[in-house]
Amino acid sequence: MMRARHLLVALVLAPLAALRADAYPPPRVVGTPPADAGRGLVRVSATEIRHYDGDRARPGYLVSRDNGETWSYEKAGPDYPPNYGGMSKESPAFARNPATGEYLRVQPIKDHVFLSRGGLDGRWAAVTKDGRTRETWREQRDDLLTLPGIMRTPLFIDGGRRIVLPTHGNGTTMWLSDDGGLNWRKSKTVILSPPHTVGGIHRGLRWQNIAVEATVAELKDGTLWALLRTSQDYHYESFSKDRGETWSEGKPSRFAGTLTMPTLGRLPDGRLLFLWTNQSPLPELPTATGKGEDAFTNRDTLHAAISDDEGLTWSGFREVGLDEHRARADYATWGGPQDRGNHQAEFVPLDEHRVLIAYGQHVNHRRLAIMDTRWLLEKKRTGDFSNGAGDWTHHTFLPVPRGHCAYNRKPAAKVVPHPSRPGVNVLDIAFLDDPELVNEHSGADYRSGGAAWNFPAGQAGRIALRFRLPAGSAGVHLSLMDRLFSACDRTASDVSVYTLRLAPGDPPGSVALKPDTDCMLLLEWSGAESGGACRVSVDGRPAGTLHPRHPAPNGVSYLHIVAAGSKPGPGIQLETVDAEVR
Repeated sequence: MMRARHLLVALVLAPLAALRADAYPPPRVVGTPPADAGRGLVRVSATEIRHYDGDRARPGYLVSRDNGETWSYEKAGPDYPPNYGGMSKESPAFARNPATGEYLRVQPIKDHVFLSRGGLDGRWAAVTKDGRTRETWREQRDDLLTLPGIMRTPLFIDGGRRIVLPTHGNGTTMWLSDDGGLNWRKSKTVILSPPHTVGGIHRGLRWQNIAVEATVAELKDGTLWALLRTSQDYHYESFSKDRGETWSEGKPSRFAGTLTMPTLGRLPDGRLLFLWTNQSPLPELPTATGKGEDAFTNRDTLHAAISDDEGLTWSGFREVGLDEHRARADYATWGGPQDRGNHQAEFVPLDEHRVLIAYGQHVNHRRLAIMDTRWLLEKKRTGDFSNGAGDWTHHTFLPVPRGHCAYNRKPAAKVVPHPSRPGVNVLDIAFLDDPELVNEHSGADYRSGGAAWNFPAGQAGRIALRFRLPAGSAGVHLSLMDRLFSACDRTASDVSVYTLRLAPGDPPGSVALKPDTDCMLLLEWSGAESGGACRVSVDGRPAGTLHPRHPAPNGVSYLHIVAAGSKPGPGIQLETVDAEVR
C-alpha cells in the first residue's frame, strides 16, 4: 500500500512538471490599433492589412504590408470620407462585397453609408435616401442616407446576395440590403433580452443593456446566428431561418459575458472562431441603480474558443489577452477618462492556422496580436512564480469610482520567497489589512485576497497544486470555474463548478492539513456539464469527492482561490499549478 501511494504521488508530479510550455506559442502582440477595437480592421490584399482610425478631420490607418508582422501609420487619401457620426475613438466598419471586390463602409453612430469605387484608395460614393450613389457628398449631405442606431460590422450572406447589418438602440434590429447597400429595410423582429434584476448576490441593478452589439455568423445550412451583449450573466443568442427577416426570441447562450462585446466569425477552413470576455463582474452594490454605466470590473481579458461542428461544441476558452495594466494603482484615470480594458475584438485570417486579432479600448489597453488557432486545442498548462504572477489575475479594487466607470486597483496577492526553500517563489494570498478596500457608503469590502488562473477548457481533467497553509491561516476557498471571477470575489465559490475549502485542522476528507507544511493537492474531475464528480487527494491519499454546484457546458477552465477569513491574516502560499484536460 505504501509503495502504491508513493507511486501515485510520483505520477502526479513527474508528467505534469515536464509539460512546461505550450506546443504552439501563445498570442503575440505586434501593434496598437489607432482606435478602439471591434471595428476598423480590414484586409486589403494577400499581404496588406489596415486598421482605420476615427479621425473627423483627416482620417488615417495603421497598415501592415507583411501580413501583420510590422505596422506603420499613414493618412488616408483625399477621396476617403471623414467620420460624420460616432466618436473619434471609434473606427468605421468595413465589409468587402464578394461579388465586386469593393467595400461597404458604415460608421458606428448616425453616419452615412459609403461604397468604394476602385478599392479603399479609390473614389467613394455616398448612398442617397432614394437608393442612388453620389460622389459629391462633401458639397451636400442633406439627401444622404443615415441609418439609425449603433452599428456593428456588416455581413454579406447567401453568396453575397444580401447584406445583414446589426444595429441597436433598445434591442437589436437587423438592416437588410439585397442590392449591395443601396436600399435598406429593417428586419421584422427586434431581438430583446430581459433587464437585470436585484436578487441573489446582487443588491443593486446593473447598467441595463437590452440585447445590443450583435455579432452575426451564417451557418452552413443558411441559418443566421446572432450573439448579443446583455446585462445578464450570459450573452444572449437568436437565430434566423429566413436570411435575417425574422429572428427567434433571445435566449441565454452557452457563453458567459456581461456588458461586453462578442465577436463571432468564420475561418477560411470552415471553423467558427468566437472572441469575447469570459468574465463575470463583481456583485452589484446597493448604490447601483441600473440607470447608467457602473464601475466595470470585468474587462481585463479577451478569450477565444473554436468550433469545428457549427457551434455545437467548442475548444479553448483561453485568455488571448490579459491586460498588463490590470493592477495599476492609477488604473481608473491613467491616460484620461475613457473606456478601458481588453473587451471588444475583431479578427482577420493570416494563413492556414493564424489570425490577427484587434482587441481592447483606450490606447493604453488595446492591442493587435497574432494567434495560432492550434494553441486553442492545447490540453495542458503549467505555472510557477519564478518570473512573477504575470499569468494570473490577482488584483483587488479601491471601491470609489474614478475617471470613467472604473476603480483604481491594488494587488490582491503577492509573490514572495518560499519561507524555507531558498530560490523558490510562492504566491501569498491573505485577507488584507487595508481600509482603502472598504467603502462603508456603498457596502463594498474587497479585502479578501485572491487569484485566478486560466487553462484550456475540459469536461474532464486534473489539476495539481503544490501549496502550504501558514500558521494562523483562516483558510481559502479553492474553486474550479467555467469563467473568470475577480480575485477578491468571495461569491465566486457560490457559482463555481467545484469548490473545496482548505484550512489547517479542517481536513478535506480524512486527510488533515498541517500548517507550515508543503502539500500536493490533486483534483480530478469528469462530466462537468452535468452529473459529474471531482475526486480529491492530498499527497496521494484520497480526501473525498466533490459534486458540481452548477453545470458547465463548456467545461472547466479556471482555478480561483480566495481568502476565507473575516479579518486580516494569512491564507495560502501557492508554489506550482499544473492542469491537463480532455
